[in-house]
Amino acid sequence: MFSIFKAKNNEVVRDYEAILSASRNETLYTKYNVPDTPQGRFQMIALHAAPYFGVYADRKQGPRAQKLFDMIFRDIELSFREIGVGDLAVPKKMKRYMQDFNGLMQLHAAADADHVDITRRNVFGEEGELPSDFEIYIKGIFDHGH
Repeated sequence: MFSIFKAKNNEVVRDYEAILSASRNETLYTKYNVPDTPQGRFQMIALHAAPYFGVYADRKQGPRAQKLFDMIFRDIELSFREIGVGDLAVPKKMKRYMQDFNGLMQLHAAADADHVDITRRNVFGEEGELPSDFEIYIKGIFDHGH
């Protein structure tokens, strides 16, 4: 019984590591001009996590989705502390980031989601433009699924 539980957790860890690896791809910040800031990195984590949460929802894997969410936000909290965000400010920042993340997951999960536009607005603002290569990259993330 425990080996099955551990195997499922290892799959979530692998998914999380894949999300982090993809979100840290230097091309995102150099070629595609994503701001190399905590907010820019958060947006890239959300972008790369969205297909995983979509698959989990399709497969009715709520506990797996929760585990992934918890892993993401445990790391975000540690990152806040590492960059010197004070103990009193961390819960407020975490709440805002969790709300933003959940909102992004809902937008990306919509049947008619325009993943490119969602990313453009959240990374570059309402009037911002995406490099065409970045549009292709974003479409590829959602075309391949996980």
